[in-house]
Amino acid sequence: MEVTFSRFVQALRNADVRVSPAETLDGFNVVSRIGIGNERLLRDALSLALAKSIDEKARFDDAFDRFFHQLAFRRPPQRSFVGGLDKQALLQALDQEISPGLLRVIGSVIDDGRDYLAFLVQRTAEEAGLSRIRTLREKSLYAQRIAEVLCLDELETYISSGTGERPADPTLRYLRQYFRDEIGAYVDAQYRLHVDASGKKALLDAALKANLDQVPPDYHAAVRAAVEKLARRLCKMHRRRRKQNRPGLLDIKKTLRRNVAYDGAMFDLCWRRTKREQAAVYVLCDVSGSVARVARFLLLFLYELTDVLPNIRAFAFSSALGEVTDLFKRKSTEAAVEEALVAWGGAPPTTRAPSATSARCAGGTSTPSRRSSCLAMRATTTSNRRPRC
Repeated sequence: MEVTFSRFVQALRNADVRVSPAETLDGFNVVSRIGIGNERLLRDALSLALAKSIDEKARFDDAFDRFFHQLAFRRPPQRSFVGGLDKQALLQALDQEISPGLLRVIGSVIDDGRDYLAFLVQRTAEEAGLSRIRTLREKSLYAQRIAEVLCLDELETYISSGTGERPADPTLRYLRQYFRDEIGAYVDAQYRLHVDASGKKALLDAALKANLDQVPPDYHAAVRAAVEKLARRLCKMHRRRRKQNRPGLLDIKKTLRRNVAYDGAMFDLCWRRTKREQAAVYVLCDVSGSVARVARFLLLFLYELTDVLPNIRAFAFSSALGEVTDLFKRKSTEAAVEEALVAWGGAPPTTRAPSATSARCAGGTSTPSRRSSCLAMRATTTSNRRPRC
C-alpha cells in the first residue's frame, strides 16, 4: 500500500496539486484508518487532507479517477464487426492456425471478457516499470512491450501471410487496429498520469526550447505561467543573500548613547557599517524584424522581469532604442507588449544599443555604475534554422 500511495501522491503533484511531505504522511494516516473498502469515503477524506483550494479539489478528483480506474480495454469493440459474428466458428477456424495465447486474447474480446486483457496489460506494465515513464519517446517502447505479451506480432504475421481473402480476415484486421488503439490509449493515460497531467508539458517544453512561434493561442496562458516561473527563478538565483560575517568596527559614540539607560554597561553594541546602494539591472530586448516571430515571447519575459526584479530598467530596440519600464508598470501584459511592438519593433536591428542605453540612462533616476548589470535578450537566426533564444 505504501508504494501505491506514493505513486498516487506523485500523480497528484504532476496534476499541479501541491502535496508536501507532511501532508503525504497525513494522507497515509487517513488511508490506514479508513481503508480502501469505501471508494467514496476514501476520495472525500483524501481530498480534505491533500487538496487546499477549489481548483486543486477539481484536479484531485480527476487524478483520483485516472489513477484508480486506469484499466485497459475499457472500451468495448464495435458491434458492427463482432455483433453478428459466429464466435465459435471463428475460434475453431483459428484453433489450428495460431498459438493458444493469441487464441485466448481474441476469444476474450469476442466473448466480452476484457478483464483478462486488462489484467495482462496491468501485469506487463508493472513488470516493465511503466510508472517510471518520463519522455514521449518511451511511449512507443512500452506499447511495443505490451503488444508482444498480447501476441500482436503473431497476429500481424498471420494476417499478412494469407494468399487470399479468408473469412476471418476482416474481423482480425479490425481486432488488430482495436488492440493497437487500446494499448496506445492506456500508455498515453499512464504518461499523462505520471508525467504530464494536462497534456501541455511536452508541447510547451518543445516550444520554449526552439519553436516559439509554433505555440498555439490556447497555450498562451500556460506559456505566461512558465515565463513567470522562469523569471522568478532567475531573480532568486541572482538576488543578494545576507550572510553572517564579521560585524566590523565598533562605533563608540553610538554605543555610549544607546547604553546610557544601562548605567554605562555595554549591553547593546553598535557597529560601523557601510551602506551599499542597490544595484540596478538594465535589460535590452531585441524586437527587430528578423526576430519578429519570437519578439512577443521576449517582451513577455521582459514584462515578468519588471515585476520580480526590484530595480530594473527595461529597453526595447530595433533600429532605435526606447525605454519601456513605465509602460510595463502601467499597463497589462497584452496591452504593454502590443504597444512596445508597435512603437519599437519591426525595423532592422541596430548595433549601437549599448551605447544608446548609456546615453539614455545618463539623465534618468538611476545611472549605470560598476555595480550595475546589463542583460541583452535577442534571438539568433541562421539561414537553415528557426530563431532561438
